Amino acid sequence: MVFCGVKIFLCYILCMKLKFDREVRKSIADELKKISNFGGVGLGFIGYSSNSPVILLGAFIWWIVCQTISHLLMSIQDEEGE
Repeated sequence: MVFCGVKIFLCYILCMKLKFDREVRKSIADELKKISNFGGVGLGFIGYSSNSPVILLGAFIWWIVCQTISHLLMSIQDEEGE
């Protein structure tokens, strides 16, 4: 789970360095929102069915991290004159 968070963080840094335009950032943010929902539901189901609060906590953290990164991607302002 930590490895997935690292990959998402690296994707965020990559988007910052490459200066993607607004449509590309919006597309990536939308996909991150979908991933966060499906991953959260999947992990939540596994945690609930196995009575494991650690997996339920992981599902919550997964959802929060993905949603935060998607909102950070959308908050990047385009530079004027480019």
